[in-house]
Amino acid sequence: MHNMALTTLSLNPLQPADMNPFGLVRHELRTEDVPENPFSAFFGAASDMLRATNEMQLDAERLQLDFATGRIDDILAVQLAESAANTSLSFTVQVTNSIIESYREIMRMQI
Repeated sequence: MHNMALTTLSLNPLQPADMNPFGLVRHELRTEDVPENPFSAFFGAASDMLRATNEMQLDAERLQLDFATGRIDDILAVQLAESAANTSLSFTVQVTNSIIESYREIMRMQI
């Protein structure tokens, strides 16, 4: 029998309010937590989101490889990992597009 190594995915639609769809705790910005450069807190949150998206993509690829080589036989786990990774990537792209559009709007403002 094959050794089954499955990645557990938490796809609970009823998540606490302080969690985003990827299970990461939102960064609450308080005045005492904001460093000298306020952009660094925002950059940290964006970096965490990109890191989580990358990890989900890598996990999905590992499960695909394990399934293709016969190490696991649970196609549902592979499909769920792929779906979660695609949703994460789509969300990341949408946030990135919103940030870029906001930046463009700010640059168009006349002072």
